[in-house]
Amino acid sequence: MNKIFTLDEAEQLDNQKVKELYKKYINPYQTKIFSSFPFGEDKFIKAEGMYMYTENNKKILDFTGGLGVLGLGHNHPRILKVRQEYSQKKKMEVHKLVFSNYLAALSNNIAAVVGNDLDKVFFCNSGAEAIEAAIKISSRYNNKKKYILSSNKSYHGKLIGSGSISGSYQKKNKFPKMENVKFYNFNDINSLEKSIIDCNADGGVYAIVIEAFSATLLENCSKEFVSKLSELRKKYDFLIICDEVYSAWFKCGYFFYFKKFDNFAPDILVLSKSLGGGKSSIASIITRSNVYNKVYGSIENANLHTTTYNGFGEECATALEAINVMIEEKFHEKVIKIDQQIKKKLTELTDKYKNKITSIKGEGALWGIEFNSLINNIGEFSSLVPLEIVKNKTFFLKKILAASISAELYSKHNILSFISESENSNFLYVSPSLIVDKKEIDYFVESLDKVLQSGLNTKLIKQLIKSIISVLK
Repeated sequence: MNKIFTLDEAEQLDNQKVKELYKKYINPYQTKIFSSFPFGEDKFIKAEGMYMYTENNKKILDFTGGLGVLGLGHNHPRILKVRQEYSQKKKMEVHKLVFSNYLAALSNNIAAVVGNDLDKVFFCNSGAEAIEAAIKISSRYNNKKKYILSSNKSYHGKLIGSGSISGSYQKKNKFPKMENVKFYNFNDINSLEKSIIDCNADGGVYAIVIEAFSATLLENCSKEFVSKLSELRKKYDFLIICDEVYSAWFKCGYFFYFKKFDNFAPDILVLSKSLGGGKSSIASIITRSNVYNKVYGSIENANLHTTTYNGFGEECATALEAINVMIEEKFHEKVIKIDQQIKKKLTELTDKYKNKITSIKGEGALWGIEFNSLINNIGEFSSLVPLEIVKNKTFFLKKILAASISAELYSKHNILSFISESENSNFLYVSPSLIVDKKEIDYFVESLDKVLQSGLNTKLIKQLIKSIISVLK
């Protein structure tokens, strides 16, 4: 039998041993890619607020926002206190046969902050799992209809159902898919209506899934699109599922992004990420009573959809505190300032580097920068990219450039940033937690300015290209 590590032994593992275990037991190709970046050489031992700390005393400014999870930053003191007290007092964790104060109170609070007659709440562990719950309830609600529609550039998760309705997965990812999924062009009214009409002639549409703000494209649905969607809902009687796994909890400027649109609310709202306060693995769907009652509102159907970890006490207690932190610490005011500061700074940087920056996009605390080619001898790097593996070399190289800039920010300025894996995005993301201050935003932009001035490490670019190509093969 292989070595069985204790917790103390696990904490003492050096970075090289961790990589060996990742390669052997987890994902060798992910290990290879991470190892190509400078952050892959560091062992992180603690995190607090906006910062992560390595064993050799480097202080890293985390500008990733935990990919949406760390709205409250790392180890928010109020979140830590709640979880510590929960454990110390040996509070009741979970039991399927007894009522939970925490599950009851959290359900109440979710319904209260969401409003719009969305008042039936179900909790699970991840955004993708919540999406699957939303698919299930909408298909059962309109059980005589056949199709679910989603955007051609959407991302909803990596499970069978959530992956099936993710438009960005349809070309390259080979896995079993749900039947009767159709796609409309993102934010395209005509495409949406045509898809509905076509499906209506062959069984009808039971639900349409939207991302009111797309974290991949860094674009929101237009007011015209949402207005037309509401009109079509009345005409064709389908449910609207709004995926706000990434965009909610003030990340993109609003408590819930759908509230940007007048006289609009989805029938099902999907939430996760910052709901857990950076510590709790929790997600939820919220739907209307009339939808819930039709699907689950009877003795024989009451337990038709459950999950093992629904309503874990400590997870619910953590989420309760996270929502109260957002309200009491006035995140609605914080995000307005963050939005203004990032937009101003990135606009100034774009004006300074018009030949290097193609565009900036975003809202709230979720922004992205798209770069032009920053390399003179681009042909040398293009030759490293086989056309049979990468069909769009220009797009791929822009993504590599963004990754290289991210690497330079880390190695020279101790800033952790990220790029998306999606084929619909080649942005360098500017996505801080909502506790970020002006000084940290200024430091990020000043550091990026220095990287753009000094140029890129061509050796690193070649290394990244070779690593990623070897994985794609």
